[in-house]
Amino acid sequence: MRPQSIIRFEQFYLGGTAISLLTQLLNAIGLLGFSSSDAMSPFALLILMAVGYGLTFLFWYLIARRASNIAKWLLVVITLLGMIGTVPMLAMMFSSSPLEALLTTLVTLLQFVAVVFLFRRDAADWLRSKGQNQMVDVSTFN
Repeated sequence: MRPQSIIRFEQFYLGGTAISLLTQLLNAIGLLGFSSSDAMSPFALLILMAVGYGLTFLFWYLIARRASNIAKWLLVVITLLGMIGTVPMLAMMFSSSPLEALLTTLVTLLQFVAVVFLFRRDAADWLRSKGQNQMVDVSTFN
């Protein structure tokens, strides 16, 4: 059984990913007003999005299901670099598309909270043991 912190990581991480995907779809439809597709072809944009979300789900799987401590640290580095890059971009986004800026801020916060859950004691012990440190749910015996 996975620890509660890993389950919370999964919920926040996948929740942020779902909001990010929704933002990308709304942007592609043109409802948000800010369009990054002007710089590249729609096909290239779809390929880039597929690779990005593929990596997102790969990190989720490796951390939450396979207990990979290496994937955890890679995600921490990527999240921190992403936050550094997102903060200056938000000022521009708030002036051109406030809704997209708010959604991007929400996604960034959800990803940060998800990563924080990976450093709680139960998650850190579980990841360190590569998932071998199985916890027993005592409520099943009641």
